[in-house]
Amino acid sequence: MPTIIHKLLEQDEESWEALHEECLTMYLDGACYAFATALHQGLGWPIVGLMNGEVIRHAAVQSPDGRLHDVRGFISEEQFGSPFGFAPPYTLRAISMDNLRRDEEPEEVRLNAVRRARRTAEILWPELPWQKSFTARVSAFADELEILSKKHGLWIRAAVPGARPLLAVSGYDEGGYELSPTHDGLTFTIDRYFRS
Repeated sequence: MPTIIHKLLEQDEESWEALHEECLTMYLDGACYAFATALHQGLGWPIVGLMNGEVIRHAAVQSPDGRLHDVRGFISEEQFGSPFGFAPPYTLRAISMDNLRRDEEPEEVRLNAVRRARRTAEILWPELPWQKSFTARVSAFADELEILSKKHGLWIRAAVPGARPLLAVSGYDEGGYELSPTHDGLTFTIDRYFRS
């Protein structure tokens, strides 16, 4: 357990809305397969397909309490098909990740799309019960980095914002490492902060 704490800064509401709008464009119609796969892998919830005959028109996951979740967040069954011109009652079917594979898509491209979707989903809905989330891994890394920094009296910092990081000799007022989400929400910047 680190003796110096770090802090995760929450993304502001305006940035959240901008990221969500971008995701709606990308994942509501077209790459919903990557988003549903990412939610399934990250949460362990089953994938559900909105069926048009035998064709999967849209995919989401279903929470343990039965609610549907896609890039819009939790949505009612009545709202689920409306962007695609469907009206209830819908044909919803449990589907697997294999059902969502695109034949022409290279495996590496699919995996990258799913990774990006998962990191984005974790930023948009950090309150969901993610398994081995990126944020949790970043947080654990910062904890261990603080222990290492204290042990050796060296801290990673940037001389000025946007500069390459450097090692700084410890002073007496380091408070820990501050992790801030980047504007796209997909990773974090890291810098030391000082006690006030």
